[in-house]
Amino acid sequence: MTDAATHTLFDVALKKVIDTVGATGAAVYLGDPDRPLLRLAAAQGSRAADDAPWPVEKAWGKRSGGATAEPLTEVDNDGTTLSVPLLLGEDEVGTVVVSTGSRVFSGVDVDDLSRQCRALARALAPEPLPALRDELARRIPSPAREWLEGGLAAAARGERDAILTGFPAMGRRIGREPLGSRSALVSHDMDADVPLRAWRLDDAGRVALLCAFAGDAEALARELYFSGDLRERCGALRGLAVLGRTPGAIDAVRDAIRSSAMELFEAALADNPYACRFLPDDEFRHAVLKAAFVGLSIERLPGVEARADAELSRMLLSYVTEREVAGRSVPPDIWPVAALHPTPGLVGKLCGYLEHPAAAHRAAAATALGRIGDRRADPFLKDRLAREDDRTVRRILERVLS
Repeated sequence: MTDAATHTLFDVALKKVIDTVGATGAAVYLGDPDRPLLRLAAAQGSRAADDAPWPVEKAWGKRSGGATAEPLTEVDNDGTTLSVPLLLGEDEVGTVVVSTGSRVFSGVDVDDLSRQCRALARALAPEPLPALRDELARRIPSPAREWLEGGLAAAARGERDAILTGFPAMGRRIGREPLGSRSALVSHDMDADVPLRAWRLDDAGRVALLCAFAGDAEALARELYFSGDLRERCGALRGLAVLGRTPGAIDAVRDAIRSSAMELFEAALADNPYACRFLPDDEFRHAVLKAAFVGLSIERLPGVEARADAELSRMLLSYVTEREVAGRSVPPDIWPVAALHPTPGLVGKLCGYLEHPAAAHRAAAATALGRIGDRRADPFLKDRLAREDDRTVRRILERVLS
């Protein structure tokens, strides 16, 4: 991205943030890769009533990412500010600081702000190949890097044989340990991010080869899936998550989701926008149900909320009933999805789950009730809020009742 394009991106993003909050100003700070500092990248408007300049640097105490990286409100001599993390996957790469001068924040849709900041983080992310190169350069020794770079150069020349031989050798040459990254790859032409949390070193190396290939990488990933062992198949599926643009390799996904190998099923479906984009409706519903059954969080299925329908809600609630009758636990992430197309009796069941001993269930039930919007649930939500001691659950309850 050129400097001019980056500045335009910042200008548009900051204007939207200021308009959303009714702020006096906002600034983007990006993390310094070498020191625990945030550096000012762009700003609009004023930081305080006296037009004091935005600090060029800020101390950076990284938050843990994911659901716990919530916006933070701070009050100091310069007024009130709200810091919203820039998250790529679960990795905090910077923050957007929003100022209202002396006015206290109230009625701000922090979820909307968080979505805006995630979109900005995705727009700033590098392309998948340089991102993978950078991830691996920090984790594999020099001989492994030299071997991989040779394969990437050959792939860039369109040499299929370099990939066909590199795929099975990858685990032996660079390792099979967890990649250990909380970041994500971003396919900018699809505006989709692919979290790296479950990837291994050999996954990253195999997908890097496919990203470098000067040819039909999607067709090659399909070929490698059907000719490879378990680890090679996982690498091919993760390659489709990044590179897949047509349903031409969907038969590889179908094969994987029928598999009894959890690792293969996860690679095909979890954090994989390819599978969720191209599986037909009936197959997608059954894949979601299988995910719930085997303990794979359906929150990790990209597009599940966009593709949810009344039949999926019915299937999920039937599964819940079976689990409850058998005295077994129910995955809490079912509730917000089922609530998108509520069935009779769901509101009452969710009100009951507001009293669940696990905060995750109370949070999911409150979120689901907010999506349904049935005001008959308000007394139960208010009663729960009066007794709730979990900060995340309280925030959800307050938002639902506002």
